[in-house]
Amino acid sequence: MKHPQERKAERETTLLRPIRLTDQITKIIKEQIFNGELRPGERVVEQKFARQFGVGQNAIREALIELAHLGFVRRVPNRGTYVTEVTPEDGVKIARVRRALEGLAIELIVDRMKTEQLDISAAAELLNRMRQLLKKGDMEAFYQADMEFHRRLWALAGNEYLSQMLEQIVVPLFAFFIVVNLHPDSKTESILEAILAHERIVKAIEEGSAEQAKARMNELLDLSLRFCAPERAAAQ
Repeated sequence: MKHPQERKAERETTLLRPIRLTDQITKIIKEQIFNGELRPGERVVEQKFARQFGVGQNAIREALIELAHLGFVRRVPNRGTYVTEVTPEDGVKIARVRRALEGLAIELIVDRMKTEQLDISAAAELLNRMRQLLKKGDMEAFYQADMEFHRRLWALAGNEYLSQMLEQIVVPLFAFFIVVNLHPDSKTESILEAILAHERIVKAIEEGSAEQAKARMNELLDLSLRFCAPERAAAQ
């Protein structure tokens, strides 16, 4: 039988797994995006980072694939990889698509509630977490919780194809929100207003009113347009 100290050491060894090189590179590039070294719309050159980090281009490419999955960069075939940028014009186009798709998601949820017992408490609980994170100023975690709120609603709609389409459209948008609102400052009031809009969506769904929930969702999407024009760009 192994001594308790040996078992403890084995557990600690299991917990302290080595950090993958790709994860380290992903973190560094994301930090450069956050601190403005890499700006929205700027091209991310694999060879440059490979030289900078002293690693092969495959490791950089894997990191960029992960960042693309998270929405922080976009990979354009035959052109390269760019830091995600959402212009005000892009924001309007995205909002129009979201109105249709998230409106459909709400209709499907309310329709399912007529014959099924759906639990939307997990989505509601995320709103409390968003308030706490905003108070702490952790905007990366805040928008991750916001993204998860919408994912919970999409899942309740029960249509995986709808979820996939929304995922493709919304993830880069939220990544961009993180970058331009790391220090919300004067936008705090608007962000609190957005949380209230989320709460109204949940309440309308609980009351079984698809029209009211869609109207509240449209209000939220109108608010989101305020975050598509970073102040840093306006100052130039």
